[in-house]
Amino acid sequence: MVIQVLLVADGPDGAATTVSTTIEINTTDPRWPAWLVDAITFQAQEGARRLRDQLIEQAGNRGRRLRAARGGRPAAQAGR
Repeated sequence: MVIQVLLVADGPDGAATTVSTTIEINTTDPRWPAWLVDAITFQAQEGARRLRDQLIEQAGNRGRRLRAARGGRPAAQAGR
């Protein structure tokens, strides 16, 4: 059996950021239910970290674009 874990975050601008992974389960192993819970928990945590990193990167890119539109100066120095 193959399970896909998909995490989606909708941004304030309406754009969505997604991360996904797949988990293969050997259902002939009698311990597969416990292994499934562990695998999904681990993959969800890793996916959440990747999603966080993507959102931070996107926020940084937006900040750089805004600074470039203002002439490249940080807002605190713009009035000097």
